[in-house]
Amino acid sequence: MASIHKHGSNWRCQVRKEGYPTQSRTFGTKAEAQQWGREVESQMARQQFIGSVSGQTMTVREMLQRYLDEVSITKASHKTDVSRVKPLYAAIGDYRVHTLTSINIAQYKAKRLLSVGPQTVIHELNLLNRAYSVAASEWGVVLPSGIPKTKRPSMPKGRDIRVPGEAVNRLVAASESPELRVIIRLAVETAMRRSEITGIRWEHVNLVRRSVYLPKTKTDQPRTVPLSSVALRLLKDMAGAKAGPVREGRAEERVFSLAPDSVTQGFKRAAVRTHMGEINFHDLRHEATSRLFEKGLNVIEVARITGHKTLAMLNRYTHLDVSTLLQKLD
Repeated sequence: MASIHKHGSNWRCQVRKEGYPTQSRTFGTKAEAQQWGREVESQMARQQFIGSVSGQTMTVREMLQRYLDEVSITKASHKTDVSRVKPLYAAIGDYRVHTLTSINIAQYKAKRLLSVGPQTVIHELNLLNRAYSVAASEWGVVLPSGIPKTKRPSMPKGRDIRVPGEAVNRLVAASESPELRVIIRLAVETAMRRSEITGIRWEHVNLVRRSVYLPKTKTDQPRTVPLSSVALRLLKDMAGAKAGPVREGRAEERVFSLAPDSVTQGFKRAAVRTHMGEINFHDLRHEATSRLFEKGLNVIEVARITGHKTLAMLNRYTHLDVSTLLQKLD
């Protein structure tokens, strides 16, 4: 029920209803406060469901926490899920799972876009949707109107940056770490992500078959990356520097000792030294993907190497050299 009380020279109306966050607003007159309270109560009443859902008490916060504890914990994305769930807790966590509406989510989206980018909001909305899907299919949660959804925000145009061979050479020369020099070249040759490269273990490197097996990836889909002649030479040199790690029972050791954050920081310093501060490490993945297409590989072949799940995402990473296309036309 709505409660109205004097607040200084104004009037504050507060509406409390089970299954909804407390709503409050201040008005200049008591009549305005009363009218707003009636409207909010009416909206809540229209969104309430009876019968089979009347006994449901799970809140959105509880649903998301259970998803983290039971489902997300098994995925590579768990650490980021724990971070992404926090703004959802704060904004819509107090709603019951069956009272949250698409309008509520649309309002959340609009407000979040004022402070963070569309990709962040997309990740958060996808996390909420995954939790709802599991709750409805496996936990017995009844959703008479289905899973509440809203249109995902549009992504900005992808970065249109190429890192030509001469620029790669300059970045390598400006790098202080010998390992980072290898990592930069390996990234351009394989299109592997920063975390994938730094996570490589010798037990997953096959120098004979010229491949690296990645058991853990950003998409939770293991994949095997073929090695170009340059990439093969880089890893052979690393193996030689390690004095035969496999023969000495060190197969489980990581190829590189650098952590992902150290790679980012070291690369940024090298970019600044070479007056290419606008380039970041992830641009090397864009460059590598474009080069794979320019070598004549088709979409399926490139996706198998890079690990992209959708053509749309793969397209955002591809910036083909027009001169290469002209050669094919002729």
